[in-house]
Amino acid sequence: MSTLYAVIDVETTGGKAGEEGVTEIAVFLFDGHEIVDQFITLVNPERPIQPFVQQLTGITPKMVARAPKFPEIAKRLVQMTEGAVFVAHNAPFDYRMIQDEFGRLGYDYERKTLDTIPLAKRLIPGLKSYGLDALCTALNISNTSRHRADGDARATVELLRILLAKDREKSIEGLAVDQSLGVRGDHKFTQQIKQYRDTTGVYYLYNAQGKVLYVGQSDRLRNKIDRHFLATNEKAEALQNEVAAVQIEETGSWTLAKMLENLALKQLQPPYNKPKDQYNLGMGMYWVPSEDGTSGTFDVRPVHHQKPRVYVQRTGHGKDWAASWQAHIRPNQTAWTENEAWESLLDMTLPARALVLDKGRRTGETTVFWVEDRKLLGYAWVQLASHLQPNDVLCNQLTKLPDSDYLMGVLLDGVRWGGLEVRAW
Repeated sequence: MSTLYAVIDVETTGGKAGEEGVTEIAVFLFDGHEIVDQFITLVNPERPIQPFVQQLTGITPKMVARAPKFPEIAKRLVQMTEGAVFVAHNAPFDYRMIQDEFGRLGYDYERKTLDTIPLAKRLIPGLKSYGLDALCTALNISNTSRHRADGDARATVELLRILLAKDREKSIEGLAVDQSLGVRGDHKFTQQIKQYRDTTGVYYLYNAQGKVLYVGQSDRLRNKIDRHFLATNEKAEALQNEVAAVQIEETGSWTLAKMLENLALKQLQPPYNKPKDQYNLGMGMYWVPSEDGTSGTFDVRPVHHQKPRVYVQRTGHGKDWAASWQAHIRPNQTAWTENEAWESLLDMTLPARALVLDKGRRTGETTVFWVEDRKLLGYAWVQLASHLQPNDVLCNQLTKLPDSDYLMGVLLDGVRWGGLEVRAW
C-alpha cells in the first residue's frame, strides 16, 4: 500500500502565536501519483484579521463571515488526514495552527509530519532561496493563487511530486514506518519534556561539560525541542550527538520568552544558533525627512547596519503602524520635527509610563513589564492583583533588564499586535 500524503496549507488571521485563527484551509490527499481527495474552504476565525494579512491574502472579514467555523470542519479534517503524512511548506507553522485549533476543542491532533523546505534543500541543493515562490520559479510550478490556501497547497503537491522523483533513497516513502523525519517519535529527552506541550518559555541544550549549545523559545516547547532530536540533516545530527541535558525556563509570556532568548544568545553565544536567531524582529522603522526638513515619513526596511528607532516583526506591521500614524495622529499638521514624529508614533501604542500585563506561568499569575520614561526597566511575575501597580513592592520584585531598543521593540510588538494589556500611570 502506497503512502498517503495530506498536503495542507492554511491562511491565518495573523497576530500573536497561540491566539491566531485559521481563515482558510486546503487539503489535497496525494498518493504519490495523483490527488485522490481534496477539501478547500474559507473558515470563520471568530477573531479579527490583521490588516496586513488582509492585504497579503485578499481574505477579508466579510468573506469569512458566513464561512464554517473550525468545529464544523474538524471531523472532516480528522477523517481525511487519518493515516496520512501531514505535508506542508514550512510544516511547523501549518501543523501548529491546526493543533492549536484542535486544542481549543480539547482534541489532541497528532500526525506524522513532513516539511518540504528541508527536503528541497537536500534534494535540490544550490538555490538562493527555498521559499515557495522561489521554488515555483526554479521548477516551473504554476501558482496563480499565491498566499491563498488552494494555490499554495496545489503548488506544494507539485513540489512533493518532484521531490519524490528525486528521492532515490526512498526516505520520504519510508516515513510511513520511520518516524525520524517527522515531529513524532521518542528520543532520550521525551519523558523529561512530555509535560511541556503547551508551555511557553525558553530552552537550553547543554553538552556534557555544561556548555550551552543551543538556545530557543516557543509557546509549544515540547514540539520545538522534539524537532531538534527527530530531524535528520547533518547539523541536527551533530547537535544530537553532543546534547547531554535540556533545561526549560517557563515564562508564560511569549513576549518575555523572546526577550530572554535574545539576552541569552548575546551572553552565551551558543555554537549551534545562527546569528540571525538573536533577532525575532528583523525589520525596522526609519525616519525619512522631507527635502525642506520640516516634515517626513516613516520607512520600513530590514535591519542591517543602521540601527532603527523602532524594531518590528514584519514589514506589514511597520507599514500598518505608519499608515495609522499618518491618518490619525497628524492629519492636519504639515510640519513636525523628527522627535515629535517618533513620540507621537510611540504614544499610539504605549504611554511613556506604563505597566504592561501578559500571561503568567500558571493560573492566577500575571507577567508584568515596568516602563518608565519610555524605557523598559524590567519584569516580574505577580500573583496578587494589589501588586499590579507601580509601587515599592512591585519595584522590589522586578528582575531588571538592560536598556535596549531591541527589547523595547519586542514589548511594543507584543502590545500593538499581541494584545498585551497596558495600564498607564
